Amino acid sequence: MLPRSGIAFPALALFLLGAASVLNAGCGDDDDDGCNGGDCVCHPGESCNFDCAAPPCHVDCVGDNDDCRGVCANGDCSCGDDSHCAFECGSPPCHVDCEGDSCTGTCANGDCRCAAGSVCEFSCLAPPCHVACEGDNPSCDGACANGTCSCAAGSECAFTCLDHNCAVVCEPGSSCSLSCPEGTPGTQGCNIDCGAGSVSSCADGSLACGMPCPA
Repeated sequence: MLPRSGIAFPALALFLLGAASVLNAGCGDDDDDGCNGGDCVCHPGESCNFDCAAPPCHVDCVGDNDDCRGVCANGDCSCGDDSHCAFECGSPPCHVDCEGDSCTGTCANGDCRCAAGSVCEFSCLAPPCHVACEGDNPSCDGACANGTCSCAAGSECAFTCLDHNCAVVCEPGSSCSLSCPEGTPGTQGCNIDCGAGSVSSCADGSLACGMPCPA
């Protein structure tokens, strides 16, 4: 016998289950229910591991996260204060914003930002990729492609230009190295705008600014 709505209870249950699946598409959390559609939030003090079933996926590690991991896709990944984060990119564009103590991330058609005082390591899945090390970064490594890598005062940066089409800026008070696997260091598209002194050509094929060549 059907209820007055005309929908049998089993059919209604299946309908509601399917609707819930659609609403929850996007991010998923291995640890808790921190996702709402394509937005995944790791709340203060939590450790999280978010995957991405379908873009868009955004990951926000709010702060004080000892271990926050996630996959972005057509979205943003952010790492809050006093956090340790690791981000992947499922599909471009992917932007990574690191305010935390340490952060690794993958950019694609986007920007990777390492806030003042953070330790960061960025890779590039698809150009353009831009990397900004904003100052007092004990270590800030990043890959640029058809983009800009910048290193602010007090930072030690190691950049790689993936496509021989990069602008690299090392501000006074910073130290930088640059490698260009697909190009010739010292030529246009693979050089350093060195405000920290003169550019040195190193035996390993890299360039150095404001620092000695590697031994």
